[in-house]
Amino acid sequence: MESKNCHLVVLCHGLWGVSEHFAYIEAQLKNHASLSASKDQLIVYTTKTNERFKTYDGIDLCGTRVAEEILAEALRLQEQGLTVSKFSVVGYSLGGLIARYAIGVLHYRGFFCNIEPVNFTSFCSPHVGVLTPGQSVSIKIFNWLVPVLLGKSGHQLFLKDSPTVPLLKLMSLPHTVFYRGLARFKNISLYSNIRSDIRTSWWCSGISYINPFDILDKNPNVKIDQDGFIHFENGSKFSLKFIEDYKPVVLDADQPITFTGLVDVSSKAKLNQMVQEDLPADNDAPAQSKTANFFQRKFKWIIMLFRFGVYLPMWVTWFVLHNWVQVFNSTLRVIRESSKLAEFLELCEEPEPARPPLTKRLSEASIDLHRLEHGLHDQGDEFIDSVFDAITSTNDINRSIFEARENGPLSLTTTINKIGEFDLSAEPDTPDALRYRQILSPFKLDLSEHQKDIVKHLNKLPWRKFPIYITQTNATHAAAIVRHDDPAFEEGKVVVKHFVEQVFQQ
Repeated sequence: MESKNCHLVVLCHGLWGVSEHFAYIEAQLKNHASLSASKDQLIVYTTKTNERFKTYDGIDLCGTRVAEEILAEALRLQEQGLTVSKFSVVGYSLGGLIARYAIGVLHYRGFFCNIEPVNFTSFCSPHVGVLTPGQSVSIKIFNWLVPVLLGKSGHQLFLKDSPTVPLLKLMSLPHTVFYRGLARFKNISLYSNIRSDIRTSWWCSGISYINPFDILDKNPNVKIDQDGFIHFENGSKFSLKFIEDYKPVVLDADQPITFTGLVDVSSKAKLNQMVQEDLPADNDAPAQSKTANFFQRKFKWIIMLFRFGVYLPMWVTWFVLHNWVQVFNSTLRVIRESSKLAEFLELCEEPEPARPPLTKRLSEASIDLHRLEHGLHDQGDEFIDSVFDAITSTNDINRSIFEARENGPLSLTTTINKIGEFDLSAEPDTPDALRYRQILSPFKLDLSEHQKDIVKHLNKLPWRKFPIYITQTNATHAAAIVRHDDPAFEEGKVVVKHFVEQVFQQ
């Protein structure tokens, strides 16, 4: 029987994920392929070896499993008379990092010698790691506590798996198999939410030194209108460009945008809004309405107190205990499957002329089984003493963006991609750089040196970046890929439509 060429597309889910999360994207890809003139049959495969809490086992182990799945699927297709001639990967959330690791394994094993790597796309993937920028005590405790609850993957996501070269930084270095494998793809793209996706916000999943969209989360009264303008109460504006036929959801990161005027962001906007909602709406309203409104408001406070005083502590206790059990199970799995990593890492230790001596560090980071960190109460006193300071402090973005207005409003025309690649602390003191610093400095994030290096290296790749603006739901992380059927996820369907029609190459 004559073999037929096929294009294998692998979908890699995120943390706690299951293969069903890709049901909508899979259906849209297959539907689009049926209308395509391509001679290669499209085969869509969703990974299955890392479902649910197996995603705690580490990006390296999960990535190795995915690589083995891909090799097994290619062999299965060959036995059915289909030869994989083209290859694409779509990663969602943590799955984007797992996919990048798997690509490194496949690249090293020679998978791409006779197979053309076509598309790599990530949706809301934390390429820069999720270590929260900042030095406040509350942020430090958060950055310490959360990795403990997410197993080996948590340590790697927070760049705590190695003090010298964390895995995510290693994967961003140009000499590594992970970077070289990714660079072989013809079409590299990413999608990132710009609101209500704190853990994978624009700077993190869009690979950027700054986050110009932070205002959308800081002030609920600020929104992007149909024409792409962010209007502020003082008359200032921030103009953006949506992609035609996909507005007002998918932004064009390559089109010129303009910052103009004095931007005033109040850190108390949300609190003021909540207080206002609790005040009587109309002093002239009938007494009966006022009475009803009074009880409604008090009932809301009772519900809130129940949630924070009873439900939340119970949920947090269950979540922490359950996760510790899952982390323990994950540790046992890592021990059982450590030979997979050891085999690959021994191959990686082959010397290369241009390679710094990092492979030993990689081996230590990958094989080391991270123990649970105990003693949260040791930092309790420091936390209590600093809580007031932490919750009353404000970010630089809550100040005016343009402070000097002696010669009229300042303005800057640039692109989203360009400002994301501009390191305010490293650029030379040219007139252009000074202007960028003056206008963009309030957007600057307190990234770690590891994070800055990741941004610098990954931005050397030819990414096509697509900021997405989802407003019908706050569950934007799930909506971005239409993770399940929900009427509020219609904007996510626009995102997937753009991916299938404009980005994915068959």
